[in-house]
Amino acid sequence: MQRPEEVLVARCRQGDLDAFGQVYAQHERAVFRYAYHLLGNRDDADDVKQETFLKAYRAFSSFRSECSLSTWLLKICGNLCRDRMKSRDRRPEVLYDPVAGPEHLADSTLAVDPVAAVERAQTRETLLAVLRGMPAEQRDILVLRELEDLSYEEIAEIMGCSRASVKVRLFRARSRFRERVESVMRGRR
Repeated sequence: MQRPEEVLVARCRQGDLDAFGQVYAQHERAVFRYAYHLLGNRDDADDVKQETFLKAYRAFSSFRSECSLSTWLLKICGNLCRDRMKSRDRRPEVLYDPVAGPEHLADSTLAVDPVAAVERAQTRETLLAVLRGMPAEQRDILVLRELEDLSYEEIAEIMGCSRASVKVRLFRARSRFRERVESVMRGRR
């Protein structure tokens, strides 16, 4: 008996737009989150999300189901993000992104303790800034494991390396992230 994902993939291979719409609905948030954490800009992340699904739609015939559909989509997204970052590095530009400020302070604690809500938002922004300042490979692996909660096997598939390599890279990335956060926090005192 075929799993629901296999049926959906088979329908997508046949050009079924309704099936592709289901794939989009199931995975677009995860693809956007991944792109946003790698790129740090909502507009760029949204563009990459759209490019990811367009590329996936065009390449469904080459999807061999050796990995999960979500792993395949995140791999496409990660490659597009790296391409965009390389392009951005070649042509640096200064962007003003008014939406990228502290995210959604409208949680229930705002009415109770606005100072605590602002401190949490500042901490979140500091952590995201540290993450964005890390080397691309370390940022990728941290986002995939810590934010997207992917397994070592899924990360290995996305990054094109072994499970053991993922563990080593993740250890190094966590250590470097911790050092950078501690350095930033010491600087605030």
